[in-house]
Amino acid sequence: MLLHMLLAFSLGIEGGYHIPAVGFQNINTGNSFSVYTVRNVGFVDLTLALKTAFYTGDNASYNLNATGLRLGVQKSNWPISPVLAIGGDYVSRALGQNSESGFALAYSMGMLLNFRIDRLSIHPKFYYDGLTDMKTHAGFIGLKLGIGYEI
Repeated sequence: MLLHMLLAFSLGIEGGYHIPAVGFQNINTGNSFSVYTVRNVGFVDLTLALKTAFYTGDNASYNLNATGLRLGVQKSNWPISPVLAIGGDYVSRALGQNSESGFALAYSMGMLLNFRIDRLSIHPKFYYDGLTDMKTHAGFIGLKLGIGYEI
């Protein structure tokens, strides 16, 4: 029983699509990909995710990349679960030959629908994904599809 408690977790991947909601007026759309693990701790499920996102702009030579680590909470056994996550992102953007990069506080909040078949979990997720450097902020509305497997 103790061994099961130590080793019981889920692994999964998510892929999705973003559109700008706040700030980033010069960005059209973005794609996101993440790899995550979920572990039940008491009442909630803790999620640790490595995420990367790529956004393109109105100008073909403008792009924005964000890669980061997120720690979140959700409720994997509920059919509809709230999702909250916080972490840090390394953000870089470029316009032609000019570029800049830095770190930002990243946060996500939204809902996911859980469809479970034995140990397999399929979940569409609708959420707001925000970035801030404590002076300004920007964010995206995202839609992801995730597939997880409980080990």
